[in-house]
Amino acid sequence: MGDHFSLSDCDVIGFDLDHTLCRYHLKETSRLIYESFAGYLVEHKGYDKDLLNLTPATWDFCFKGLVVDLEDGNLVKLAEDGTVLRATHGSNDLSTEEIIKHYGPKREWKHFNSLNTSFTRSAKYYFYDNYFDLPGALLCGRVVDMLHKRGNEVNSDFWKDMVAAIDHNYNTSAFKEDAGTYFPSVKRDPGRYLQPCSDSVKTWLQSMKNAGKVLLLITSSHSDYCRLICEHILG
Repeated sequence: MGDHFSLSDCDVIGFDLDHTLCRYHLKETSRLIYESFAGYLVEHKGYDKDLLNLTPATWDFCFKGLVVDLEDGNLVKLAEDGTVLRATHGSNDLSTEEIIKHYGPKREWKHFNSLNTSFTRSAKYYFYDNYFDLPGALLCGRVVDMLHKRGNEVNSDFWKDMVAAIDHNYNTSAFKEDAGTYFPSVKRDPGRYLQPCSDSVKTWLQSMKNAGKVLLLITSSHSDYCRLICEHILG
């Protein structure tokens, strides 16, 4: 292979769908995802209705790369070597002194080696690495706040309810059955959440097909949802 990479040299080209070929209106989609999860907790698990109330400032809490420590209700942002850069307990910021008290003078997060080698899920932590579950980080923080307000112990039990909320909205039959909140909302008004591809992108894709390229769509989304997305963004 030469020094320069060019798609024109490739016979087969694969495109990720969500947040690549398909761009989302992130503000609207993030709110929908949050409300989908929070609504389930309120309606099915008896959580406080206050979880449904959001202000614009609360969204500053969400950014990719957060880890929720399920053992103590902390959410941490890590450096590449596992150092805790910042942390909250629930939605409340921990001071430098509190971080050192909790994680030691070197501010080391004890599960970093496990996370760094596999990025797998664990019964002890959850790594928020994509937009489809990221609003759940904000919800986790607010649930921890709620548990404190109730005088309840904060432990990993609340995570079982969070997983149930995710499954209720994203399981493979939810789209077909109009279950949950997320899929029915997108089906009713796709333009509110999905951005159509520009004419230049459509022309580019067609030119590659005309040149004999094999184009692939690579996604973990369910086929029914993919069909809806592609019909809206590509026509």
